[in-house]
Amino acid sequence: MEKILSSQVGILINDWYRFIRTFSVPDAEILKEQVEREIENMEEDQDLLLYYQLMEFRHRLMLESLEPIEMNQQRPTLPNLLKEIENKQPHVKVTLDYYSNFFRGMHEFHHKNYVAAINFYKIAEEHLKNVPDDIERAEFHYKLADAYYRIDQHFVSLNHLEKAKEMYSTSEFYKAKVVGCNIKFGANMYDLYRLDEAESYYREALSLAQELKEDTARRIIGVIHHNIGLVKKRAGKIETAENEFQNSIQIKEHAETVSGIRTLYMLSWVFYDQGKKGKGNQYFICGINRASLADDQEYIAKLKIIYALFEEYNQLEVKESLSYLESKHLWQDVAELSEKLADYHYQKGNFEMNREYLKKTIKAQQQILKMAEAL
Repeated sequence: MEKILSSQVGILINDWYRFIRTFSVPDAEILKEQVEREIENMEEDQDLLLYYQLMEFRHRLMLESLEPIEMNQQRPTLPNLLKEIENKQPHVKVTLDYYSNFFRGMHEFHHKNYVAAINFYKIAEEHLKNVPDDIERAEFHYKLADAYYRIDQHFVSLNHLEKAKEMYSTSEFYKAKVVGCNIKFGANMYDLYRLDEAESYYREALSLAQELKEDTARRIIGVIHHNIGLVKKRAGKIETAENEFQNSIQIKEHAETVSGIRTLYMLSWVFYDQGKKGKGNQYFICGINRASLADDQEYIAKLKIIYALFEEYNQLEVKESLSYLESKHLWQDVAELSEKLADYHYQKGNFEMNREYLKKTIKAQQQILKMAEAL
């Protein structure tokens, strides 16, 4: 039987990647299976096989971000895929070196190691000039913007978002990505306390999302309602925030993903804030169970702190939870939750503990500034 040219398989992998980038899971799965069949009869090409393994790794990242948590436990693990790639990587072409570092950055991001992710992205950026595809460049700038956003480097994030949105806007095919840019613009504005601008970006994103394919649109709309809820909560409009979070969690395509855990966390918090302890506890239990199933240590930590504030205070769990958030450089969360803990101890008359958590709040705010200088 005549061997298939590796260049032909390379074209299929490029098509597969196009579907991955647009979160078209059914199409991506079909292309993945087709590529795997073609590789069985392909001429020997180690670079192409590495490209395939990199794309399988990227495919897995897509699934972990989109699919219900239970389904993800049935697939190969990311560390196993990464080990296979590293074993075959001593000599790679420049383009593959770009993808290798770019995807490894995404892997670190997935595990909430945002500084490590940025470091890999920076290595990838050295080879970005060798990537001719404008949409791939847009993808790079979007991912880097997201990582900088997570460590509160908002103006750097906004700069990369501008580049990404401009490139995505050249094609109707990437409308969902434009929506994603608007969402991230809104998130940066929210963290900068520019709440009106944040809501404006979210409303624009919501309008655009309603024009997308239904399965894609519903997941994104769930995220947008969640984010509008955050804006309303920060503005002190707790009942409106509650309604937005309820709108979000009722969308199955959002609720069943890892992102749904964030909404359960916020629902628990807003109900507790309103003195509705029964509802708050209900969403706490649901959230902690989902976070445990997903092994989402960030939200396990946050939920434990919320439980301590409103139900039963456990100093050891609070200390361990804050330490975890600090280890992941989640200083915005550390500052916000430490301030809540300081208020809690003040109300209880525990003034020494009040001072301790106020110091933690100040330290977290200082760390945000230090990270800006380091990067």
